[in-house]
Amino acid sequence: MAEAAKLTETMIDKARLGPQQKQDILWDTAVTGFGVRILDGGSKTFWYQYRKAGARRGDTSRMVRIGPWPAVSLADARKAARSHAGAVARGEDPAAKKLEAKRRANATLRELLAEGGEYERHLKRRHIVNTKVIMSGLRRGLGRLMGKDVAQVTREDFVTAITAIEDQGKPGAAADLRKFIHTFCEWCVARGFVKANVMGGLRRPKQTRAEKLATEARRARALNDAEIIVVWNACEGRGSFGNVVRFLLLSGARRGEIAKLARDQIQSDRLVLPPLSTKTGERHEVPLTELMRTVLAAQPTTLSELVFPSERTGGVIGGWTKAVEALQHASGVDFTLHDLRRTCRTLMSRLGVESDIAELAIGHKRTGLERLYNFDEAWRLRCEGFAKVSDHVAQLLNLAAEEGKVVTIPARA
Repeated sequence: MAEAAKLTETMIDKARLGPQQKQDILWDTAVTGFGVRILDGGSKTFWYQYRKAGARRGDTSRMVRIGPWPAVSLADARKAARSHAGAVARGEDPAAKKLEAKRRANATLRELLAEGGEYERHLKRRHIVNTKVIMSGLRRGLGRLMGKDVAQVTREDFVTAITAIEDQGKPGAAADLRKFIHTFCEWCVARGFVKANVMGGLRRPKQTRAEKLATEARRARALNDAEIIVVWNACEGRGSFGNVVRFLLLSGARRGEIAKLARDQIQSDRLVLPPLSTKTGERHEVPLTELMRTVLAAQPTTLSELVFPSERTGGVIGGWTKAVEALQHASGVDFTLHDLRRTCRTLMSRLGVESDIAELAIGHKRTGLERLYNFDEAWRLRCEGFAKVSDHVAQLLNLAAEEGKVVTIPARA
C-alpha cells in the first residue's frame, strides 16, 4: 500500500499498480479517511472511509463512494469527504444515508409497478398467468399513490384505494385489488423495501344479511334455454361485442381468450389458444363447429390482427361493464360473461358428455394422478361435446324462429 500523502491531480494521474497488485488506495493526509482507489482495470475512484460515531477501534469501518476520477475533480472530492467527516462527527452515517436515498429513489410505487419493472419481472419469472391483470389492477387502483415511497404508504392509504373501488359498485374488483396489494406487500418485505406487510391481518368485515342476499342474487349460474334465445337475439347489431358473446356461449372459453383471439390462431378445424392467452398457462385447443364458423364468418375482416377487434380503436375491446349492462337491459337477463362459460359446460352435461371430457373441453386440466398418468387429449370426444352444444343452440334458435320469435343467425360470408 502506498504511503499517505497530500493528494494532487498529478499524483493521481501517474499512480499505477504493481505487477501483482489487484487494487491499491492512495490516502490523503489533508482529510483523514479520504483516498482514491485504483483497480487493475485502470479505474480510479474517490472514497471516504470512517467509523460510526461511538465505534471502538476494533469495529468494522465503513466506506462511502464519492465518484470516479477525473469526472470528479480532486478538489470536489476532498470537499465531499470533508462534508462526510462533518456528518460523522454529528453522529450521522453517510453510507447508510446514501443507501437509503438510493432505496427511496427505486422504491416508489411508480418505479416498482412500472411496465417491465421489478415486480412485473418477478411475476413473469414465476410464470403467473394473470400478470397483466394483476399489474393493470395495481396501477389503476393505486394511481393516486404512485409517487410515494412504498415504505411510506400506510394501511389507511391502501384501504382508501380499495374502498374507492367498492364505492363505485365494483366489489369484485375491490376484492381483487385487496388480494393483489397483499401479495405485492409480501414481495416488498422479501426484497427489503419495507420492514413489514402493512396489510397483514387485514380481514374483510363479516357480511351483513343484506350483503349475503345481494351475493346470493349475483351467484354464479347457467342460462336456461329461454334465456339463451333472448340473449342471442339481443346480440344482434352489437358488432364485435355481440359476436364475442355468441362465441363465448358456444366455445365455453374465457372472455380474455376470445377478446384477444388473433386470426393466426384459427386453423381449419380448431382454435389454438397459446399458453400466454390461457388462465392455466397451457396451450388449449377448441374444436370449431358449424355454428362457431358462422359466427366467425359474420365478423368483418379488418386491418387488425384480432378476430373481434374494437370498432373504435381496432385493438382489444374495452368498456365491458357498460356493454354487458346494455345487453342485460336489452335481453332482460341478469348474467355475467363468465355465466356463458358455465352455460356451455352445463349444456355438455345435460347433453350426455362425460364430465372429464367436458372439463377438458373448456380448458380445465386434469389433477392429481390422472394428470400424471393420462395424457390423452380426447380430441374426438371433445369435438362431439362441442357439436352437441352447437346443435342444441341451433335447434333452440330454429324452434324460436318457427314460433315467430325474432332470431338472427349471422349470415355466412
